[in-house]
Amino acid sequence: MRIEWRLPQPLLPGRFLRRTNRFAAEVVIEDRVRYVHLPNSGRLLELLQVDAPVRVHPEGYGRTWGTLLLVRHGRRWVSVDSHLPNRLWEAALHAGGLPPVGAVCSWEREISFGNERIDFRVETADGVWLVETKSCTRVEEGVALFPDAPTARGARQLRQLAQAAQSGMRAAVIWFIQREDAHRLRLDAHADPELARAGREAVDAGVLLCAYLCSVTLRRITITQAVPVEVPPSRLLNGI
Repeated sequence: MRIEWRLPQPLLPGRFLRRTNRFAAEVVIEDRVRYVHLPNSGRLLELLQVDAPVRVHPEGYGRTWGTLLLVRHGRRWVSVDSHLPNRLWEAALHAGGLPPVGAVCSWEREISFGNERIDFRVETADGVWLVETKSCTRVEEGVALFPDAPTARGARQLRQLAQAAQSGMRAAVIWFIQREDAHRLRLDAHADPELARAGREAVDAGVLLCAYLCSVTLRRITITQAVPVEVPPSRLLNGI
């Protein structure tokens, strides 16, 4: 089953200049400095290097001229659009699902559960799932690391899903690694120890943590294969 998202066209070549705030950057396109939307609040330190090749769609938000979607890192394009996981997951739902959630009947987006918003409520032939999707762009020595900056909301969502699982519901978090050079994903306790603790609590409660690699080209982003998710053991987390 081929699940993909076609990138908006055209994608104009440029080079990265600097980040101006969490959601904006300056890039150089055809020798002109352009102020563009950056659809990702993560640090992206390994990607957003001066003069890094980028691709920009000439349609922005508010005062921005366009939207920065791809960054070249080494020999690969990396997608930096943090909205993409929801789009990929919805494409998967239209195709009937993606392990561990299959035989999809219907779904709702952005549902309230407890004190949090969860990305999807999915009805399947085997029952109801709560699913949260996440983006990962950081890879070091073949390991995708999440997050690249502390995320209190992410920890709260994991704990909310843990409560759901403890009450008998099915729950999953699915990461889409927006590049193809990783062989596993790890919750980075050094970047965010609280999220790693919440991840351990979620796993212990029965929440399924899954990750998928993506092939990124200038035309489309395609889900390729599942990779394992590693969560630090409690004995290591207690000392952080």
